Amino acid sequence: MIQSRYGHDSTIITKDLLVAVEIGIKSPDGLIPVIPKYINCENSKWKRKKISFCRILSEYGPYGISNAIKNSKIKMIYDPVYKIMMPYVRQEDIMIYNNPKDSFIENFINSYRYVESLPLFELIKDLDITQIGITGSYSLGMQYEESDMDLVIYGEKNVELIYNKFINNTNIIECKNEFGGVIIEGPCTSWRRGSYEGMAYSWTGVPNEIAYHCDPIKDYNKITIPDKIENLNVYIPKGQIGGLLYPPCVKDSNGRYIISFEFNAGYLLYNGGYINISGLSDEKTIVIGTREFPGKISVVKSKP
Repeated sequence: MIQSRYGHDSTIITKDLLVAVEIGIKSPDGLIPVIPKYINCENSKWKRKKISFCRILSEYGPYGISNAIKNSKIKMIYDPVYKIMMPYVRQEDIMIYNNPKDSFIENFINSYRYVESLPLFELIKDLDITQIGITGSYSLGMQYEESDMDLVIYGEKNVELIYNKFINNTNIIECKNEFGGVIIEGPCTSWRRGSYEGMAYSWTGVPNEIAYHCDPIKDYNKITIPDKIENLNVYIPKGQIGGLLYPPCVKDSNGRYIISFEFNAGYLLYNGGYINISGLSDEKTIVIGTREFPGKISVVKSKP
């Protein structure tokens, strides 16, 4: 029986002990696109019960994912819609499939007597708590003292609230403009990863249904991925909430969709303005963050 997918950032452990996170894009029935993160090994700081796991994902983004795929030895499956070999896991090969919302309830609501005293709950106190999940090592009980706490935030209202919370209340952990091959040139902020009360947090915005916020990719059978490389200057109206959901997806002033499979581009897409983009393009869509062509996005300081 084919199970409904939980969506982006759900955690998976396969029967051969590959730990992966789900990618929130449409796929054929019975197949789940994943990013491999850990493999079983002899000794590691990441442990689940008595089993050790070694991290194989050195960075997110196309190059980091490509390297993790190689190191995981996952069996790739050709997808004629995306026109590329995809890291799909068959549902029958999954041993553990965690819904981020359930993991959050189990690990943070039911496990703490005084949850309001935790710094995390101060950070998320204005959000709808039923629309929050946890992913990464915390969702699997594999965390150690230096692990980030990776939140999954569902729904448009919640993602705007958490965006503003991070901008106004967290401290910058690092500044970088390269994400596994994707170049993102913009201001350094803590909009989606920052420290709060001595703890490192990150978040990803996720729609309640996979890719429903992005017309070009919400119906698997109608997806067309452009294959022409272009460098374009576009104007993006500010405040499109699709920029804060995975995958970030907004429209430019001409009605053309801009989609990024790298979530860190969401800040520039959400804030809009004059933007320069190198990506795969056709008349209706511009795409960045693919393994074929990672691309680049940057702010144009004045009207081109």
